[in-house]
Amino acid sequence: MNRSRSGRDGFTLIELLVVIAIIAVLIGLLLPAIQKVRGAAARTQCSNNLKQMGIAMHAYNDLNGSLPPGWLTNATVQPSPGWGWGTLLLPMLEQGGLFAQLNVDLTGATGPAAAVTGALTQTVISPFRCPAAGAQAINSTLNNYGMSHYVVNREVTGPDVNNKPALTAIIGITDGASNTILIGERDFIRNIGATWVRANATSASFEGRPGKGLNIKNPNNPPNTGTGPCERLGFTSNHGGGCNFVLADGSVRFISETIDTDQTSDACAYPAATGDFTFQKLIHPNDGKAVGSNF
Repeated sequence: MNRSRSGRDGFTLIELLVVIAIIAVLIGLLLPAIQKVRGAAARTQCSNNLKQMGIAMHAYNDLNGSLPPGWLTNATVQPSPGWGWGTLLLPMLEQGGLFAQLNVDLTGATGPAAAVTGALTQTVISPFRCPAAGAQAINSTLNNYGMSHYVVNREVTGPDVNNKPALTAIIGITDGASNTILIGERDFIRNIGATWVRANATSASFEGRPGKGLNIKNPNNPPNTGTGPCERLGFTSNHGGGCNFVLADGSVRFISETIDTDQTSDACAYPAATGDFTFQKLIHPNDGKAVGSNF
């Protein structure tokens, strides 16, 4: 005689809860790893962006005998809004067509005309965008121009304290191109970001200054103004622990926010105060002070 096998299908409620708990634990373990991988990928992409810009800077220097001006002015006129270094690099970043459409006045006498504002000056330029720095296509804080997450070291590119041209060739950096910052990060999460067109609200739209260090949060929350807090001029990133920079020799470095920095100077100071502080020495191209390799 065959006996019918007593059995049951499916899970009991307790078993189901145990399975759900195990899945939740696994997800909890995986999420930090996924976030770490995403963060590393964003940092790598940011480094690649800076590498492209460093190459473009050198190409511009080779073609014109100097690096592009941070803000295109002339001896008597400082157009604001105006054309920034990012605009002048467009032909070296495979954006020659856009550069031609913008009809940039290379004499520095005029900035963006009404005919080219809007869609053209809001163009998304991939090398100017860091994945960790915010997803906005335009910078609503700075004239609604195209977003950039990178700012130039004005002490290298100019203009000078009177907003007059101060062009520098790479060969003219007496402290050494490998000891001088050329471009660094500015995010749009903790700070006001930047633009590849020089906005009229603040020079922070194109330049960065050392201030008291890296990743000092803009006190405006959200940081929705182009004027006021000097922190708007600082170098900031959303990578955590520091910022990416390209030096004047074209090398890319991630500089820790623990770098030795002058704590008595705010980011509005231009030029930055001189002294035996590593970050300030990396900003000054011709101060004659040795930097060393530990930064």
